[in-house]
Amino acid sequence: MPSSLGQDFKPLESPQLENPFPFYARLRREAPVTFAPAFHFWLVSRYQDVQTVLKDARRFSSRDALRPPIELPPSIQAILKEADYSPDYPLLGDDPPGHTRVRGLVGKAFNLNRVTDLAPHIRKSASAHLDALVRKGQGADFISTLAGPLPMQVITELLGIPERDREQLRQWCDDEKLFFIPNLPPEQHVRAARGAADFRLYLRRLIEERRKSPREDLLTSLLDARLEGERPLSTQELVALSCVLMFAGQETTTNLLGTTVLHLLRHPGLWQKLSKNPSGIRNTLEEVMRFDAPVVGMMRTTTEPVQLSGTSLPAGARLFLLFASANHDEALFEQPERFDPERASAARHVGFGHGIHYCVGAPLARLEAQITLELMLERLPNLRLVPGESVPYLPNLIHRGPRRLRVEWGA
Repeated sequence: MPSSLGQDFKPLESPQLENPFPFYARLRREAPVTFAPAFHFWLVSRYQDVQTVLKDARRFSSRDALRPPIELPPSIQAILKEADYSPDYPLLGDDPPGHTRVRGLVGKAFNLNRVTDLAPHIRKSASAHLDALVRKGQGADFISTLAGPLPMQVITELLGIPERDREQLRQWCDDEKLFFIPNLPPEQHVRAARGAADFRLYLRRLIEERRKSPREDLLTSLLDARLEGERPLSTQELVALSCVLMFAGQETTTNLLGTTVLHLLRHPGLWQKLSKNPSGIRNTLEEVMRFDAPVVGMMRTTTEPVQLSGTSLPAGARLFLLFASANHDEALFEQPERFDPERASAARHVGFGHGIHYCVGAPLARLEAQITLELMLERLPNLRLVPGESVPYLPNLIHRGPRRLRVEWGA
């Protein structure tokens, strides 16, 4: 008889919102593949099953990877239609050969050399935001002062988006995240839809401007990217692609920074230990990605009847691959509930995905986090959490990270 444990999947409510890992452990033990009726998808919680799905694009399609898990009402669809909104994303939500073409074109414009060349600028920007944190004095919020503004600055400058539009873009990104919350009040749903629509219209105008007046930015490079025998990226593809890059470059990196500082400071002595040996930053970041990844999971859809961990799934079944659970799988990681910055196997996590859909922005996120931690450890060796402060989380299926993180320093 199928397990009913999926009925207890309530990631947008306490206590799972703040700490989902005990529930994930139950899933892995009792029902590694189980249906969650509230979201109309199947939960896949074990590392091996997640890897099996990620490696098999033929049987497990990415085409609907970012489609909202709930059916949008006609009034919401009408708002989105005005902006030619589509839940199809050519980088994350597509399969070969279409995905192969887009990934190749993106690789022409956004490669490792381009990311590496950003290091001096990221260091300068991170230092300026750290100055702003210090000026706020004791009890400053790390998220709103540094972890949020820095990635937004980096990705908007990279794309060539004007500084004056950053706050508006942040709001539009917040609006889009609301689509992944079932039972959203109607007035919030309408506001979120209008924000998502305005976001698309803004990007479309920006792309058309670049067609007429090219600049030295990533958006222009994406427009100019060419592969032999392949058509270039269309405006519609570039709009969706820009959305993906904005979320990956801003939301994911903000959550990685916030989560890293949170766990280092929650474990007494780890911040001071790392400040004396900053060469350990790289592995620390991999352990954070394993222990509490900023991307909880990703969707796939079966293209034919399949079996996972003895569970039969029909064609067309939507699967939610729980990266955050797979990264705690006892079959691969010893004492997975222990945060260990020196863990030798930390880099085996699936926090950035795996296979053909491995996160294209992973090198940039790692670079920003590495540089920011280096500067913070050097300038604030006695950093600590403000005692007694709660750490709130945004209710969201895909993204995970603290919304506020108040810190203090000094003797």
